[in-house]
Amino acid sequence: MPTPPLHIENRFLKDPSGNNVVLRGGWMQPTDTWFNGGGRWYSNPTDWTNPNNVAGMLNFLKDAATLMSDTSPRYGRNHGWYATFARVNTDAIGGWTQESGLVNQAQFNGWIQNFVVPYANHLRSRGLYLVLSATGPINTPNNGSRNAGMREQARLRTFWSTVANASGVKNADNIMFELMNEPVEIESSPGNGDWGFGQAKYFLAFRNWIQPVINDIRSTGANNIIWVPTLEWQGSPQQHVQFPFTGLNCGIAVHYYPAYGGCNDNVNCHNNLWNSQYKPAADSWPMIITENFWFPEDNGLVAGSTANYGNTLRANIANEGNVSYMVGFLSDLLDNLNNAPPANCNLSSKQGAQAAFEWFYQDNSCAPTSITPFVQVNGGSWQQTSSLTVNSGAQVRFGPQPVSGGSWSWSGCGTSGSSREQTVSPTSSCTARVTYTNTCGAQSTQTFTVTVSGSGTFNGVFSFVAQHSGKAIDVAGGGTANGTNVQQWFFSASNNNERFQVTHLGSGWHRISPVIATGQTLDVSGASTASGANIQIWTWSGGNNQQWRFENAGNGFWKIIARHSNKCLDVQGSSTADGANVHQWDCITGAQNQAFQLR
Repeated sequence: MPTPPLHIENRFLKDPSGNNVVLRGGWMQPTDTWFNGGGRWYSNPTDWTNPNNVAGMLNFLKDAATLMSDTSPRYGRNHGWYATFARVNTDAIGGWTQESGLVNQAQFNGWIQNFVVPYANHLRSRGLYLVLSATGPINTPNNGSRNAGMREQARLRTFWSTVANASGVKNADNIMFELMNEPVEIESSPGNGDWGFGQAKYFLAFRNWIQPVINDIRSTGANNIIWVPTLEWQGSPQQHVQFPFTGLNCGIAVHYYPAYGGCNDNVNCHNNLWNSQYKPAADSWPMIITENFWFPEDNGLVAGSTANYGNTLRANIANEGNVSYMVGFLSDLLDNLNNAPPANCNLSSKQGAQAAFEWFYQDNSCAPTSITPFVQVNGGSWQQTSSLTVNSGAQVRFGPQPVSGGSWSWSGCGTSGSSREQTVSPTSSCTARVTYTNTCGAQSTQTFTVTVSGSGTFNGVFSFVAQHSGKAIDVAGGGTANGTNVQQWFFSASNNNERFQVTHLGSGWHRISPVIATGQTLDVSGASTASGANIQIWTWSGGNNQQWRFENAGNGFWKIIARHSNKCLDVQGSSTADGANVHQWDCITGAQNQAFQLR
């Protein structure tokens, strides 16, 4: 399978075509030799700047990835492994110690360039994503010393600021960041010695503690998916509903084991645990389970059976529709690494490993069904198209195919529900989205773009004055650098911060460039399609997130709509204040904070 760059839109991972993506099956891959044959197959690198010194470890892990993505028959079955991602624990890092963090920049850079990047490249060649997890020290008191959590935060900020900005990692299509493994506890206020979890005061403290790490990554310009952990061994994700973090392309990383909540093999207990702790978060963000394993012979954390624990978890994952999962360490899945390298190992007899081998195959060998778009206007003949222009109030009927099997789910442009055919009468341009789930559970998505007549074309220099406030779209501080924010400000016809060169590109699409920086253009940050994505200026590249159309809003005002998302330029919260932020939002009929006069 390919590894297209993913983004997060609402509660789903999406590919560039807007299809929902769930990573169904991965494995946890520690890098330290102790976990991978106890030192028999390679030695931990001692000089990360020397590729030859890293080669033993790197080649072993590459071989493991090749096995875990080899779909050819194995272990006497009619299929092989169908993994889609590897979660790599950073337990052996050059130039980094648990106590002091970064101690040798050259060795740390060597770890990135001679291990992380080539390993990610190999994973990409095998159709695998990399979830890179920062481990240890966990966020707990260090021998009772004060401010241990803030020292931990400083180390974590250094780690991710460096990694996220590294060549070959930054914006790599298949690399994701899991910010931390098992934060566990936190002080309710830095330095007060009140450590704990499970209460609102700790949840709030953790949100405030982790948010700067997210901000640091985004300040590098890296747009890689970020998986945000939770307290309590990553087993209380509902905390993020109570105190949400902010940032684009962020989801939630969790762990799930049989002993969580004292459930072990009790089906009802696991359903209650899922519904109270996990589902509330998954209803708002995509989620990924980065630790999970079971076998009934255990007497502790993983004591559970596939029949009760495993199948219950799998059903809850499937019902949510946006939860990615993995099963086990490599050494849990293979029997055993002390005797043979991965390709020569047997499949473990433990129930978690047996289930993983079948689940990965079942979940990932089910291919999405292509949707063929059909549209009918005012009772006329059906047209095979996903884009059309109509007069306001025209009757538009969507009729995608296939006509039988599977199920449908609609949103946008007045559509709703699960009927395959939908009839609407739009009065403004809009986009409908339909998701088809086929009989084996794979999902595919199709969008229909309806343009309602009344769009305008413009060339020239204009200011854009908001109907609700009488204030103009403004380049903050007269900045000219990539990423300079766009806001509203008191309108002055002589203020060049508020004047834009509008150039019609054809077919109703425009480039909008600030007069103060004609090489730049209005740009939706990160090409996000999410409501709330920020508007900035950026070097013109011709991307669809830099192209705009004007739709008549009546009374001499115009909506300004992004080509890639079909969402409107919007003054946040309908604020009338100077400095109010400008972002994109779903177009709303009659919204005066989305209507602008060109002066």
